[in-house]
Amino acid sequence: MLSKILDSKRKVTDRRKGNQCRDAGDWQGAVNAYTRHLAFNNADQPIWVQLGHAWKEQGQLEEAAQAYQTAVDLDVDDADANTHLADILRRLDRGEEALAAYERANKSTPNTEAVRNIRLLRNDPKVSIAIGLGEGTIFFSIQDLFGYLKAHVTMSGIQRVQAGIALHAIKDADVAVRFILADGGDRTQVLPAGEFWMVDNAQVMRIISYASGKHVNHDTLRAMILECEDSAERVQPLKGSTVILLGAFWGLGNSVRDFVHSKRMGVRIGAYVYDIIPVTHPEFCDEALVTDFSMAICELCAVADFILTISDATQVALKEFIAENGGRPIPMMTVPLAHHLTRETDESVEWPQQLRRVKGKRYAAYISTIEGRKNHIYVVNVWRRLMAQGVDVPDLVFVGRHGWKIGALTDVLAATNNLDGRLHIAHNLSDGELNAVYSNCEFSIFTSFVEGWGLPVGESLFHGRPCIASDTSSIPEVGGDLVDYVDPFSITQGAEVFRRMITDRAYREGRAQAIRDRFVPTTWNDVGADFLEKVKIYQDSDIAPFQANLKEGQALSFKMVPGSRINAQSYFKNPKRILIESMFLYGAENHGMWMKGPKPTFSIPTELAPGTSVLTYLQFSVAPGATDCLMTLFDGVANEETNVVRLFEISHGQPVRFMAKVGEYGALHIKINVTGSYPRYAEDPRDFVIGLRAVGYCKPENMLGRQELFEAMSLIDLAI
Repeated sequence: MLSKILDSKRKVTDRRKGNQCRDAGDWQGAVNAYTRHLAFNNADQPIWVQLGHAWKEQGQLEEAAQAYQTAVDLDVDDADANTHLADILRRLDRGEEALAAYERANKSTPNTEAVRNIRLLRNDPKVSIAIGLGEGTIFFSIQDLFGYLKAHVTMSGIQRVQAGIALHAIKDADVAVRFILADGGDRTQVLPAGEFWMVDNAQVMRIISYASGKHVNHDTLRAMILECEDSAERVQPLKGSTVILLGAFWGLGNSVRDFVHSKRMGVRIGAYVYDIIPVTHPEFCDEALVTDFSMAICELCAVADFILTISDATQVALKEFIAENGGRPIPMMTVPLAHHLTRETDESVEWPQQLRRVKGKRYAAYISTIEGRKNHIYVVNVWRRLMAQGVDVPDLVFVGRHGWKIGALTDVLAATNNLDGRLHIAHNLSDGELNAVYSNCEFSIFTSFVEGWGLPVGESLFHGRPCIASDTSSIPEVGGDLVDYVDPFSITQGAEVFRRMITDRAYREGRAQAIRDRFVPTTWNDVGADFLEKVKIYQDSDIAPFQANLKEGQALSFKMVPGSRINAQSYFKNPKRILIESMFLYGAENHGMWMKGPKPTFSIPTELAPGTSVLTYLQFSVAPGATDCLMTLFDGVANEETNVVRLFEISHGQPVRFMAKVGEYGALHIKINVTGSYPRYAEDPRDFVIGLRAVGYCKPENMLGRQELFEAMSLIDLAI
């Protein structure tokens, strides 16, 4: 009995002694006292936590982790013990265990710090693996949608299309839809090829709903997007899943190049194509866009398993382009767009202050970006002719931002003082203001030379107003026989059509009545349903193998001169930008492509069998001020260091040569590590120290191929 009393007192004494040592900062004394106490009372969970603290304060992290782990074993729901354990495990580089501890802590007592650490660890490739989603999953790539909404407070046409389809897809219980980003926003981490950031469906719905509202605060919208990006999870589309490029496939962070690795792994690739005007009508486009788009459409056609187009005209043009340039046939179907921009009927009507001089007057409205392709000058010249003939024309209203190639238009307007004050221009109108312009016009105008769809025609019919439009490309698909058509190249023919609409009131009112009687608008719900039904058809179709490889002895240059025209036939055969797989690349420039950060990796697909040894040739650009850095090259297949060079030695384009092995799927895998300080530029947010100019390979015994390859890199200014 006395012995039990003494033991009890010793337990209390050692516990109290440990606390006293802890408060005095005597951490070794605390360890000794707590250890003696726990020898007799192993189930005292709070003291195991205190013992962990005492070990941690002395830098004994392994011992601290053992103490915290025992505390967690005794009470798995103790948020404090789990948090301390997780913090120590992270310092010990035991990320998977740390993640599990943070998750237990947050489950017991939700808190923002635990959530932040959970997100960081979930997205750390060293800690966790990406979620794999395969057969039956549909991934929509919406990188360009998020990028656009960060920069603009209102959505344009393509963004409205993505938003409408995305909302319908989220609500469709028959499909497993996910949304992915190739770029994690403000994250500095670069994911392995074939992995993406998957954002939450509910958050995507909230962002789109808010951005589609009547009153949008841009700071609030950007904050919602950043929060969504911050909570994204890593995902890897697996064999049998489908990735659809819903918006821009030619850039804006949504390039098809990001999905080549997924394609090689057996993922089905689809795209929604709006038009191919930069290749069919380059005269209407910026030269840089023509260059980028020409390469991008060839790359898409090399990868895509199916394509949906917004009009039959776009589908026909794309099929003709592919056939003319020797591309492979691709399954295609049309999913026509809706007839109005907003997803729901917006009853708001508010006359725009910019057009206060027009209110109450007769006017005809042309609502579209003001650029050369839209052919506004045609309308101005028709008005000039009719005015000269004494016709009592209504005022003209142009609504839209100024685009490119409008020099001739602005010259005419300046010379005529905006048709003697009869022409009025407005831009950046709200949906309610656009409603007012459409609803009060005598008729609308859309004399564009070429379109992928022709939304202003549908908008006019949706508002019950007659329309005069071009008879070209897709425009008649939108308006059918409810629209009066003109030849956009014939002012004489067009003037007669306009004359009748302006002077014959009975005819004009009859056209409006026909619209009221017969027009049935296609809604965004219709578009979303049609889109998904056609995607479902292709989900069961074969996946076309992707076999584009770099040929032995071929020097692949990544140089691109802005404004250069692309030979589509050549590029179909050699789509160079997708012959390199890497998430560490910036866009092509006149020297090549800068690589992200000092430790980039990339892969080049070859035509050789795995295990083949080859001589690999690389040509680099070196950032100004970085010539003192050292670059180490690694063969990623053998995981061996192959070469070390000072960047000064290759700063003038001298090729680097080394032996490497061909890996799985016939690809060369190159890892680079640059050490040393290099400058960052305040005016350029990119992080780069080296750029890739050209690459090639040859088997060692292929002496002729080696000589030609070396000469190509050393002596020839490689062209696109």
